[in-house]
Amino acid sequence: MNTSGSMNADAFARLYQRLLEIDFFGRAGEALPPRSALARAVNDGANMLPFEYLHGYAEPLERNLGRLLYRAQAFGPPYLMPLEVLTGSVYQHRNGSSSPRPLNRFLAVISDLYRSFLDKAKRKAADVPIVQTVPPLAMFLHDGEPGPLTLPNDKVKEEIGVRIGAVALPATYADHPLTWAALAHETGGHDVTHADPGLLPELEAKVATALAGMPTPRGISRDLLAQLWAYWMDEASADVYGLLNIGPSMAANLAVFFAAFGAQQERRGRPHAPSLRMESRFDPRDPMAVLDPHPTTILRLHLLAGVVDTLTGLSQESRDRYGHMIDDLASKLATGSYVTITGNIPSPFNPTWIDVRVPLAEMQQTARNAGGFIATARLAALGGRSIQDIETWDNSDETRAIDVKNAVLAGRPIANLGDDAQLLAGVTLALLERPELYDAATQALNDGLDLSFRNDPIWGAPQPEAISMIYDAYPPGEHHERRAPEHEPAV
Repeated sequence: MNTSGSMNADAFARLYQRLLEIDFFGRAGEALPPRSALARAVNDGANMLPFEYLHGYAEPLERNLGRLLYRAQAFGPPYLMPLEVLTGSVYQHRNGSSSPRPLNRFLAVISDLYRSFLDKAKRKAADVPIVQTVPPLAMFLHDGEPGPLTLPNDKVKEEIGVRIGAVALPATYADHPLTWAALAHETGGHDVTHADPGLLPELEAKVATALAGMPTPRGISRDLLAQLWAYWMDEASADVYGLLNIGPSMAANLAVFFAAFGAQQERRGRPHAPSLRMESRFDPRDPMAVLDPHPTTILRLHLLAGVVDTLTGLSQESRDRYGHMIDDLASKLATGSYVTITGNIPSPFNPTWIDVRVPLAEMQQTARNAGGFIATARLAALGGRSIQDIETWDNSDETRAIDVKNAVLAGRPIANLGDDAQLLAGVTLALLERPELYDAATQALNDGLDLSFRNDPIWGAPQPEAISMIYDAYPPGEHHERRAPEHEPAV
């Protein structure tokens, strides 16, 4: 992305081709242990967890494990994936697990993003109700066919009685932390929105107001449009939360990720020009024909553009630049001028069948309005505040991300240059300019996330309080030049 905000199409295409080398739906890592060994594996992993997770998650899981296995037997294969997520979030911590360092890095990112919205001090300062919960656990799925997913804390409560979520990525993503920025949707989105009681129902009920001041797109009624965005709200709000944490570069990261992900999903990796899906449908195996709960992929860019418009802590110049970038991306990645939406919108009574073909530009404007609404709405669930009163992306975040980007381009370490979100944003910006640095940037990002894990207030090792700092002893009068520690740039 240059200073005007236009995207370097050649660099984007080369980064897209690099991501196509990841087998997004492949198998890797550790499979769910057999029933006879599962209890032991969970117990061994539980002993490696921080105290909050040992007593708040692992012990209730162990008490309910027999019940979960019985349900897996009763429900058959569809229940094996939730069982793997619930148990793998514990047993993958045991000694000898196949991916301890990538899992630690992933947990550091989740912890950082999650605490940004639920930190008690931030909420107290913003006069927002405090939610008593801890960040989700995480695991890597052996079979990548389901793709990235999360069991939000309310779903976990239904299974084992505790409100701690679990995030899962296919194990093939473990060595590619760049993809985790697009998945801030999972790691810093769903579990956060589900942690505030009443937040999602309130957004669903009020989204019609965000669409009231604009012309109704051709091909869809106003009432159906409002119902559609209310149905998409869980997924849409997760995208919004992700951008408020990782910044506007998330839009480009999401675009290149979903272009590669979609290419493999639909064509199993055959090379072609990057594009984003222009239609929303239902799983053909679903007898209820339930519509995909995610907004149409091409619309997600303008959903995020609507959030960028509201970032009052970010300079107008930066907002304009990112706005131009998103418009440019959406134009280059579209494969037509209409969006098609077909499927049943679920309802407690009768589902609503939708089958519409709507002009892309008009639906993009509804997405932009919805994104701005989610980012700025004052909600009773937040004590009359908006989500940006707790967390937003501002000039300070952007400056740090640019510092990270410049360090990556210069081949310098980045570990001490920002928090996890700023590191992900800066690496994204660097690779959008020079995708050939992918391997070096990934190593630099891994180093930063390793440091983040060591320093994490939940996952890091406890730091004792010493009575006094001990300095190196040197002979009197001998001068020793200060050396910068590892990862710290020398001054």
